Amino acid sequence: MLIELEKARTRKNVVRIFREEIDGPDNWTDGFIIAANEEMVLMQLIDDGVHLNGYQILFLEDISDFMHPAPFNDFQKRVLEIRGEDIEDPEVDLDDLAVLLMDISEEFGLVTIHREEVDSDGCEIGRVLRADATTFELEEIGSDARWFDETYEYDLYDITRIEFGSAYEDALLLANEDMGEDAYELVEFDEDEDNR
Repeated sequence: MLIELEKARTRKNVVRIFREEIDGPDNWTDGFIIAANEEMVLMQLIDDGVHLNGYQILFLEDISDFMHPAPFNDFQKRVLEIRGEDIEDPEVDLDDLAVLLMDISEEFGLVTIHREEVDSDGCEIGRVLRADATTFELEEIGSDARWFDETYEYDLYDITRIEFGSAYEDALLLANEDMGEDAYELVEFDEDEDNR
């Protein structure tokens, strides 16, 4: 698989990756291969509007199949060329998962972490404050663009997918930075407790 991924990278072709056990047979990811090693693959994603939209890291053990080139490869590449959107390497190192999470948080501000075998429907978005060989601590941001008041610790090896640098993550940061003093969760006080 690594040889084929490397061919796709050097030819700058779109690939379509399937993770049937996690996503089912009818879901896939389209994008350009930026880097790959024995454990992970880094892709720059193409969204439904044929724009480059962030990055995704998948684990090779989860990949059930992939197509190279992907369907509509020529069309997608042509549209991106017309729009002047070029493949960009975010220059993150895939050799150490803990270091990788810290680097993404530092460079991009937010990282989206999926733990699909633990929580198939959800994800956590935030910045990694600490990571070691087994766990990581995340300061999370909600869909209202406010930081949570508490941080949370997760198992490093529950991670099944990592995303960063997308328009949605940029939007969360933009809205949060505009909130000023309201950038953290608004704590609701119990009126009965206040009157004691």
